[in-house]
Amino acid sequence: MTIKKSVKTSDSVAEMAPVTGGATIADRFKLDIPEAQPVKSSSGAGTMITFLAALAALAVAGLLTYMLYDHWEFLKDA
Repeated sequence: MTIKKSVKTSDSVAEMAPVTGGATIADRFKLDIPEAQPVKSSSGAGTMITFLAALAALAVAGLLTYMLYDHWEFLKDA
């Protein structure tokens, strides 16, 4: 199966300025951040839910660490 579609090249690539170094590339992709918007502090139900989920994850990680250590001690004595 062949595709008989002609490919047209644009001259926009030739019109671009030559890129020299990483700083030039980074300047082309800067985001425009509006400074007029005030920053909200994170307080409320979402913060509490995130904190409780982090505590639960820490408890699960601690429990699993204890179980692995206890099992290792069991295997070492056997």
